[in-house]
Amino acid sequence: MEDEHDYRVLSIQSHVVSGYCGNKAAVFPLQTLGFDVDILNTVQFSNHTGYPSWTGSKMTADQVQELFDGLEANGLTDDYTHILTGYIGNYSILEKVENMVRKLKSKNPKLIYVCDTVMGDEGALYVAPEIVPLYRNILRFVDVVTPNQFEAELLSEMKISSLKDACTAASKLHDLGAPNVIITTLCVPLVDVPKDIQLESSSDQSLYCFTSQTLPDGSIEQHLISFPTYPAYFTGTGDLFSSLVVARLQESINASVIPSLSDAAYRVVCSVNAIAKNTWLHQQKKIENLQDIKSKPDAAKITRQCELQLIKGKKEIECPERVGLGVIKKTRISQP
Repeated sequence: MEDEHDYRVLSIQSHVVSGYCGNKAAVFPLQTLGFDVDILNTVQFSNHTGYPSWTGSKMTADQVQELFDGLEANGLTDDYTHILTGYIGNYSILEKVENMVRKLKSKNPKLIYVCDTVMGDEGALYVAPEIVPLYRNILRFVDVVTPNQFEAELLSEMKISSLKDACTAASKLHDLGAPNVIITTLCVPLVDVPKDIQLESSSDQSLYCFTSQTLPDGSIEQHLISFPTYPAYFTGTGDLFSSLVVARLQESINASVIPSLSDAAYRVVCSVNAIAKNTWLHQQKKIENLQDIKSKPDAAKITRQCELQLIKGKKEIECPERVGLGVIKKTRISQP
């Protein structure tokens, strides 16, 4: 990002030694775009849990607080401009994070908090159930929340089966305090999707990115973004997505009196989709039996070949429009 500002992000989420998810997927994109990143890991694993086995440990709430206290004691929390949180998984740690956010926002009211409410996917919850209402409470402090469809359903306490449902669910999240909502992966019937963004491959199973932004006059602006999908196994795309939201929203803030959430999300989708495509192409070259990547692989060697091609995606991160031109489509949708 070419401007005179200094940006420093506190990124609180999981970490793996090998591979790309959590902070390993979030830090490189932010640094590539000119952000300093302070990394507070909630988990330290050898590799992500999509492998047959892993080693390592989870931080306790006291350990996370101790690290934050050490930063604060040296005045190192005074210049944060952004906070990014991803997988927490532990109720007590999430409580500590909520207090950290409140404290940092009291120091810098302009601080931007991007919250990826990592709780589950495809109908399955993989955190303690009591974390769901805590996230609803945390929405009072977020600037952008980036749930997937299942997480948006949990937060809004409603099923999303149509585009109209998505609009309503997003409005419920606005009511809980989040001015900007991005449902990162949304599946709705094709009949609901405006024809101007339908792709040749579009079907009832296609995925979309949905944005909902509360404007200064109190109105809500919502957009739908279409993108191609690839028949492969991916991990870390959500962590990559939320990190890029930090950067692209800041660019939009710098460029306009009223920043455009949909423009920021469009650029994020361009980069993430291009990196996903490169990862899929890499898998096709390296994996003999492509049926092995239609779902979660069983063998570590195959899982290793499924890791995001993140570092090789530097140009896709830096120049999103170039890789998304003619591939990623966006349209504004009318209020239901």
